[in-house]
Amino acid sequence: MAPERPSSAGFRASDLLMLSPAERRVLQWLMRRGSGSVREVAEWLEMPEEEAGSRLDALEKRGYVVAEGAGGPKSYQPKFGRSRPARKPPSGIWGKLDGS
Repeated sequence: MAPERPSSAGFRASDLLMLSPAERRVLQWLMRRGSGSVREVAEWLEMPEEEAGSRLDALEKRGYVVAEGAGGPKSYQPKFGRSRPARKPPSGIWGKLDGS
């Protein structure tokens, strides 16, 4: 099972390895499709809607997907995270590369 992280983190590619096979299939399908409802996930992955819903809820709890839709059926989208914060290049790097 994948380690719990704050919901703002999103997921990294390495997190896919820690998911159960069913959750991995759901997340990979959402990554390819961009978004989907419980019903769409259930139809495409040939699983009961209850199972699709519980898998999506678990992924949402971990912060790997975001649910949208007020008052109607929710649409789930994958939430990609950064593997590490962006780094600034060392000061003066361009001068050194230019030979100055």
